[in-house]
Amino acid sequence: MGWLGSNFGSALKAIARTVEPDRPALVHGDDVISWADFDRITDNIAAGLRETGLKPGDVAGQQLRNSPAYMFAWFGCAKAGVIPVNINYHYKAGELGDIFARFGLKALFVEEEFAQVAAAACDGAPDLTHRIVIGGSAWAKLCDTPAPPDFAPSDDSDGLFYVATGGTTGMPKAVMWPFGEAWQAFQISSWMRALGEPPWIAETLEDHAAEAACHPPPSDAMRSPSLCLSPLMHGAGQFASLIALMRGGTLITIPATGFDSGQVIDTVRDRGAKSMAFVGDAFALPLADALEARADAAEAFASMRMITSSGAIFSAAVKERLLAINPQMIIVDALGSSESAGTAVTITTAAGSTGGGHFSAVPGRETAIFDADFNELPAGSEEYGTLARSGPLPLGYLGEDEKNAETFPVISGKRWLMTGDMARFREDGSIEFKGRDNMCINTGGEKVFPEEVEGALQSHPAVDDVRVVGVPDPRFGRKIAAVVQLRDRPADLEAALDSHVRERLAGYKVPRLYVFTGESLRLNNGKPDYRTAQSLAEAEA
Repeated sequence: MGWLGSNFGSALKAIARTVEPDRPALVHGDDVISWADFDRITDNIAAGLRETGLKPGDVAGQQLRNSPAYMFAWFGCAKAGVIPVNINYHYKAGELGDIFARFGLKALFVEEEFAQVAAAACDGAPDLTHRIVIGGSAWAKLCDTPAPPDFAPSDDSDGLFYVATGGTTGMPKAVMWPFGEAWQAFQISSWMRALGEPPWIAETLEDHAAEAACHPPPSDAMRSPSLCLSPLMHGAGQFASLIALMRGGTLITIPATGFDSGQVIDTVRDRGAKSMAFVGDAFALPLADALEARADAAEAFASMRMITSSGAIFSAAVKERLLAINPQMIIVDALGSSESAGTAVTITTAAGSTGGGHFSAVPGRETAIFDADFNELPAGSEEYGTLARSGPLPLGYLGEDEKNAETFPVISGKRWLMTGDMARFREDGSIEFKGRDNMCINTGGEKVFPEEVEGALQSHPAVDDVRVVGVPDPRFGRKIAAVVQLRDRPADLEAALDSHVRERLAGYKVPRLYVFTGESLRLNNGKPDYRTAQSLAEAEA
């Protein structure tokens, strides 16, 4: 079997040696890091991690905002053979402590603003002995101490990186991706040619790096520079950024703690960004509003050629508004997850959408839809089943044997990923998406597990019972609603409940709507009655 991909750390070095040394790799505000410096700094970090005693297979977390430091830490780990894993910086100490312990962290890269809560979470994770605060002395030493002359990055394509899920399938899990499988799943070595021509597939890392050298930014062919608006701490943003860098591109991140549409538009204009990645209407709607309010919108957005979204609803009407500003763009709306790295897409241009607005399977991957008994459903079936794909896949979830058997079953001798997306194949082969097959709520790309919020609310003395559901929201797709059965109704109850949850959980998990009821929120058999709760919440939304 020929070359199927490389360790991302050794690939970074191969690309850095081949492209022009001053080609920008990372851009963040006024900071520009060349490919030569990117390679040098990540070598230094990798050598420093080895010097501290970390070994291949140890795990290091990145509790970081979007910045060059995120990619320095991630690729430094990859080069050292240490397993990087994203850590959600919204989490509180209890949530972090659970993740640190279950994921087996030995080291943590953390922003100074999150260092205190991270330290409080370490009591239950005795193996986490290295906390590296970005901007601190330990970080400076890692970045600035030269790697020894004989340093060589890990070239193990079976080495791993973890992707922490957002909780769609329950509490966050670590998806174990081998670099070689991810390289294929991301289709990194598939280089687009002229319209109508098949892509060119690199057969060696050397050929791949040489092709990357042929496309200095700005490049329409590579859609580089690429602007990542999605948080790197989520799979969607991380995957898009890794693909851009592993093709020798330029990755732009924005120095901000929140989403500022005006800053995004100015960055596109000033940096000539060719592509951007974000999460659905939570980003697209305010971006469209801001563009329509600017007299220079068409000029400022003229360089943009592709917008990619995954992880949340991206409304057709909002796509049309963005295309009205720049009709040259292609909008790619993907069905994907931390486990799949993309299963199906809808491509929209000024001329219309593929599949009549329905999804199409990603080319080069075997896609099927199975019923509850693992029978494959044919095209044209009126029955909805679970969308699944085969091909390059992660090893599964860390320490989750039961969930692995359920999510990655072997059917007729072939291993499949059951995505959890309910869908059917239409007669024309397009995929009609129905929704998720569980109760997880997706709010602006963040995943919220209802039982976790219910547990927090249930601990308040005024609450007798509670159901948490999602209701429609024009910006975030869904917002969190709590339907509460009360013991009593003290003054300022909503504010008290809000504060109670906010002390225990990340802010995006706090309900945006409270509905109070005297009705039972349980079925006759004692199980939660989500149908009644959903009806009550939607009536108030």
